[in-house]
Amino acid sequence: MKKIPELMFQPDQPITKCCEDKLERKSFAESLANAILSYKSKECIVIGLFGSWGTGKTSLINMCLECINKTVNSYPENEKPIIIEFNPWNYSGQQQLILQFFNHLSLSLSKHQSKEIKEIGKKIISYVKAILPIEMSSIKLGPFSLKLKKLKQESLEDQKDYLCQLLKNQSHKIIVVIDDIDRLNNYEIRQIFQLIKVLGNLPNIIYLVAFDKDIVIKALEKEQGGSGLEYLEKIVQVPFEIPPVPKEKIYDELLFSQLDESINELINELIKNIPKEEKKVIYYQHNISNGIKVFFNTIRDVTRYLNIFRSKFPMVKEEVNPIDFIAITSFQVFLPKLYYAIRNNKDLFTEEIRQERIEQERKQCNEILNLVPENIRENIKELLTYLFPKLGSIWGNKKYRSDRQWSRICNPNLFDIYFRLVIPEGEFSQKEIKAILSLGNDPDSFTEELLKLNRDGKIIKFLKKLKNSTHYIPEKNIEPIISVLMDIGDLFPFPEHDTFETLGIILEICRQLTQRLDSHDKRFKVFKNAIEKATRSLVTIVYIVDNYPIYIERIVNAEQLKALESTLNKIETWANDGRLKKLKVLAPILSRWRKWGGGDKVNRFVEDMIESDEGLIDFITAFLIKSTTTEDVFHWEINIKSIESIKKYIEIEKIEPRIRRIINSEGYTNLNEKQKIALRTFIDTIDGKNNEW
Repeated sequence: MKKIPELMFQPDQPITKCCEDKLERKSFAESLANAILSYKSKECIVIGLFGSWGTGKTSLINMCLECINKTVNSYPENEKPIIIEFNPWNYSGQQQLILQFFNHLSLSLSKHQSKEIKEIGKKIISYVKAILPIEMSSIKLGPFSLKLKKLKQESLEDQKDYLCQLLKNQSHKIIVVIDDIDRLNNYEIRQIFQLIKVLGNLPNIIYLVAFDKDIVIKALEKEQGGSGLEYLEKIVQVPFEIPPVPKEKIYDELLFSQLDESINELINELIKNIPKEEKKVIYYQHNISNGIKVFFNTIRDVTRYLNIFRSKFPMVKEEVNPIDFIAITSFQVFLPKLYYAIRNNKDLFTEEIRQERIEQERKQCNEILNLVPENIRENIKELLTYLFPKLGSIWGNKKYRSDRQWSRICNPNLFDIYFRLVIPEGEFSQKEIKAILSLGNDPDSFTEELLKLNRDGKIIKFLKKLKNSTHYIPEKNIEPIISVLMDIGDLFPFPEHDTFETLGIILEICRQLTQRLDSHDKRFKVFKNAIEKATRSLVTIVYIVDNYPIYIERIVNAEQLKALESTLNKIETWANDGRLKKLKVLAPILSRWRKWGGGDKVNRFVEDMIESDEGLIDFITAFLIKSTTTEDVFHWEINIKSIESIKKYIEIEKIEPRIRRIINSEGYTNLNEKQKIALRTFIDTIDGKNNEW
C-alpha cells in the first residue's frame, strides 16, 4: 500500500504573503493599502480594521503591508513610508504599556538611515520622560537612555511642539500598526486608546489598529462608563470591517483542501478493489460529511479542528471510516457535551432496534440532542442519523438496516476505537486483517493461517472482522478464499447456544464476495469448484447451499441451484465411510438430505445408525438443543417431532426403552456429559417434564 502522507499539526499562525491567500481577500488587502498610501494630509489619522477572533485580521495586515511595500518600491527614498509594528499583547501585565510603546517607536526610528528620523527617535525619549510621572532611571529606553539625565527639563508643551515640528518637516509617513488589542485586559485596552488619542496624536503618523470591535466597546464601557461605541468613533476616523468569508470558502478551501490530500489517498486505496456500485455509496458518504459545515465560521475554527484531527487520525487511519472520523471529531471539538454523551451510550447508538424499547430510546436520544444549540440542532440531527442509521428509525419512519461495512462507527465492534484510539484487547487491527488476506491467493497458506487462528481460539473474532473487510479482497482471490472457508468451516467452533452462528458468518462472507462477481455463471463456478474441492467439511457446504438462495435472491439461477444440490453426493460419501455419524451437527444434514430427494437413503442410514446403542446415543445427541430464555437462563431441549421427521415412521416407542436401559446401565457412567444430558432430556420430554419446542 502506498504510504499515506504524514498529517502535521497546523500552527495557529497567520499567512504572511498574498500568494498564501486561499480566501480571495487579496483585493481587500490591496484596497486597504491604497487607502493608507493615498492619505496625504500631515494630520494624524487612525484607521481601524474590525473583525472577530479568528477572522484573519493579522493575515490581512500582513497582506496589506506586503502590498504597501511593493507599491512604494518606486517611491523616492525620502518619501517611502516607515512601517512600525507594535503588539501590545507582548507587554500585557507589565504596567508599562505606554512606556513600551514609545520605547519601541524610538528604537525603530533610531535604526533609520535618515538623520532627521534619528533625531525624531531621540526626541521621543525626551517626550516620554516628560509625560510619564515614573522613575525613569531603572528603565531601559533604547539607545538614548544614558543621556536622559542630561536632558534639559522642558515643559510638556514645548517637548510636544518640538517633536511635532520635526515630524511635520520630514516627508516620510510613519505607519504604526497595532494588532491584538482585543486580547488585552479592559484597563490596557483603555490605555491603548488614550495613547492614540492624546499622547500619540502626532503629525505624519497613520495608525492601523486591528481588533474585535464588540470586545473593545464592552471593555471601554466597563472601564470608563458611557457609550463605548461613541468613544471609539471619536478615535477611529476610517473604519474597515473585514468582509465575511463565505462558509463554503472556509470549509472547502481551508478545511478539506488540507484534509483531502491524506484522506482521499486513503479512501482511494481502500476502494480500489470495491465494485462500482459500492464506490458510489462511499463517495456519497464523503459528500454527506458536508454536514459539519455548521461548525466552521472562522479560520481559527479550521485550525483548531485540524490540529485535533491530525493528532488522532494517524493512530487509527487503517481501522476507521475516515468520513465518520471527520464527523465525530467535529463533535469533540465544537460540541464536547454531545461527543461524551455518544461515547457513554454505545448501546443506544449501535444496538439493534428493539421495538419494546423504542420509546425509551427516543426519549434518551432527544435528551442528548438537546445538548446541541437550537440553531444547528436540525443539522446535527441529520448528521447523527447518517453516522448511526438506527436513529432513522428512532426519529423517523426509516427502516433500520444495520450498516456495518467499511469500518463504520455504528459497528459496535469498532465504536470504541473512535473514542479510545486503540484496538480493544484481543481484537484484530485492519493491518493484521490485511496481512492475513494477502495470503488469499495461496489456498494452502491461507488455510494454515486460519487453522492457527482456530487453535488459538481467535477464528470467530477473525471471521467477524473479515465480514466487515471483504472490500479489501481482490476479485482474483474470491474463489480461493471461498474454497478454503467451505473446506475447513466444520473445524471451527459451533456455539451450543446458536449452532448456526459460525455458519451464518461464513455465509455472509461468501454472499459479499460473490455479489462482486458480475454473472450467474461466475458465481456458480465458484460454488461448484469449492464444493468439489472440499474434503474436510460437509455441514458448512450444506448450510450455504441450502440458505444462499433464500438469503440473497438471484445469485445463481434455479437450474444452477439444482446443479449445486446434485453435487451434494458428498452426503452419501460421508454416510458410506462413517464420517456422517460422527458429525457434531447431524440433524440438519439429514433434514436437507431428505429435502433434496434422498428420503429412502436417509431412512436406511438412520436404521443402520441406531441399530447399535453407540449409534443411538449419537443420533439422540444430534437433536440436543441449548435454549436460552429472555432472562439469559438456558436449558436443554429435544424436539421429538424433529426426530420422527428425519426417519419417517420412526418408532419412538421402540427406542424409548432402549434409552432407559442405557441410562440405568453401568456403561452410562462412561458417556461424555453432553451424551448424558441428551439421554436424560429425551426421557424427560417423553415423560412430560420438558415442553417440546
